Parts: sequence; structure tokens; C-alpha cells
Amino acid sequence: MKRALRSAVPTRFTDAMRLFIAVVVGIPALVLLLPAIVAVGGLVLFVRCVRGVARLLEPPFVPWKDLIVYDDHLGWKPRANVDANYLAERDDVFRLVTDADGWPGTSSIEECPVVAIGDSFAFGYGVDTARSFACINPHFRIKAIGAPGYSMVQSLILTEQLASRLEGKLVVWLVCLENDLEDNLSPSRFGYRSPFVRPSGTDGQWKLVDEHVARERWRCTVWADLLFPHVCVPGPIADRVFAAADYIIARGATCCERVGAKLVLFTIPTPMQLTEQGKIRLATLSGHPGSFDPYLPDRRIRESCSRHGASFAAGLEYLSERDYKPLEGIHWNERGHRTVAHVLDGLYRSFTAGGVSGIASAPSATSHGFAERAAVRA
Repeated sequence: MKRALRSAVPTRFTDAMRLFIAVVVGIPALVLLLPAIVAVGGLVLFVRCVRGVARLLEPPFVPWKDLIVYDDHLGWKPRANVDANYLAERDDVFRLVTDADGWPGTSSIEECPVVAIGDSFAFGYGVDTARSFACINPHFRIKAIGAPGYSMVQSLILTEQLASRLEGKLVVWLVCLENDLEDNLSPSRFGYRSPFVRPSGTDGQWKLVDEHVARERWRCTVWADLLFPHVCVPGPIADRVFAAADYIIARGATCCERVGAKLVLFTIPTPMQLTEQGKIRLATLSGHPGSFDPYLPDRRIRESCSRHGASFAAGLEYLSERDYKPLEGIHWNERGHRTVAHVLDGLYRSFTAGGVSGIASAPSATSHGFAERAAVRA
């Protein structure tokens, strides 16, 4: 017992000395770090104040999930008769207005000589509906039909569903090259079940598949990497992707021809295709930089359009890096929407003149209206 007490005394003394040294060393260190602590605390307080002020100043917005409803054939679609604000991902708050069918704007199909069908670009994601390509020119009416996440398959379904209302119209499919081509083969998007196309297991012919579309979320693993760089390299991946697109284009062109409408495909490049640095990056991601061809998707889609009687216009010829949002990096800014409005105006003028063969040069978009028109090749 005495031995245990004697051994406890040095232990207590050692602990006391350690505490003393820690205090002696810690106080000067705390004094030296105090300005940095105050600075960091001030920065955190400033950020919170800015966020608080931003919340007070920005208009209230509706959660995105409340703007989408289930659809038995498309998988999902925008809610009808919306007039509300939404928060775009990595962007700002924008105003959305939809008609009685759930499509952007208030104009009806019957009122518009041009019907633009597609994904988030057709939807006008990232700008107010009133400032999108479909609504910006009151003298040239375009009916936009689409929703974020749609592929060419949904464009085909919508074209066939609306066929009786498309007689005499110019039907423009907006095709986002970055993801639409691969999404044609995917059974889901953002967890929603989506229609897709695949070869039949019996005769190998392509077919549209929608039996799996339901309200329940898709639980299977989905390919997450960017496939587009591989689509720009000749090979089996590109062949399968463009075989699917060819089937979809053939059905769409046949449907339009049957009702006296004209189908045009307008391809939307990814911003990386518009700069040399971006092309180098895509070539590296493809794994085959020597075979990489950024123009391959447009060339293959143009061939399908020619084969099936549809017209074609490549966004690469008209859009520039300045037409895209610099921070969000995916969608058009207001300048891009003005550019596309000019392009569609030129396509329609060509259509009414007896044929659509594309626009000779991209018009310069201005905020003063549409005095400068696109020159159209005969």
C-alpha cells in the first residue's frame, strides 16, 4: 500500500508539469492564432449574412419535384398550368410558365407554325420562359414541347402522339449530343423510368420499349460516366448508338410525312466541342485520341436524315461558347436562346420557300429584335 502511494506522487507531479508546460506554450500560440480565428469567424459570419440576405431578396421558388408529374408513356412531364419560380441547379431562380398540357409557354400548337421538341433545351431550362427561344420573338411563334431528361425516344413518342395536330408544320427535334444519343438506350433517367429502344431478341429489329415505365423509381445501377467521347470514335459503341438514332429518325420522319409535316433535326453541341481545349479533353476521355472525331455524331445523324427524308442542321455551325452559361456549363444563356430563335426562323423561311437545307451562316443575335435574318440556302 505504501509503495503504491509513493509511486502515485511522481505521477501526479509529472501530470502537473505537463499541464504547466501546455499552458505556458498554449497561451502564446493562442495569441498568435487569435487573428486567424477572428478572420475565419468573420468570414463565416459574412457568408451566412450574404446567404440570409440572398434568401430575403430572391423570389420564393417551388421545388423541382413539385413541377413534374408522372406520365404513362413519357415517364414524366412538366405539370400543367404552372406559373412559378424554380431553382436551376448550380444557377439561379427562373420563372416557368406552362400551358394546359404542361408544355412551356402559353401558345398552343395550332397557333405556331414551328414545333420544337426535345429535352431541357426545348424546355428552356435556365432562363425565364418568356426569354426562351420559343417566346422571345412575338412575330415568330414557336411551340416548345419538352422536359429535362428527355431523349430522342420521348421526342418520337410526342411526335406520334401529336401527329394529328402537326399538319403543315415544321417539326424540329432538338438533339443534345452530349447525352441524348446514349439516353436513347437507357431505361431510366434521374431515377425515373424512361422509354428506350433496343434490338428485338427474336429478329434483331429495333423496337421501342416502355413496358417498364411506372411510378416506382428505377433501382438498378445506371452508367454514370460520360459516353459522348466514345461516340466520337468509330467502332461498336458508335455503331450501336447511331443505329438506335437511325431507327428513331426513320419513325419520326415517316410520321411527319404521313401528316404533311416536315421533320428537322437540330443538333446541340456540348460546349467542349466548341473550343480547341475542349476537343483535346474529349479526345483524351475517349481513350483513342488518334481516332477521335468531334464531327462524327453530326455526320452520322446527317446521313440518317438524308436516308429517311428528314432535314438536318448542325448546331456546331451556329452556336459558340458564348451562347452557353459559363458557370453552369451546360445550357444556353439568353444570348444562346436568341441565336437559336434566329436559326429556327431561317429554317422556317426555307421550309415555306419549298425546302429545308440549312442556314448559310449564323445570324448575329441582338436584343433589338429580329431585323437581321438568316440567309437560307435554296
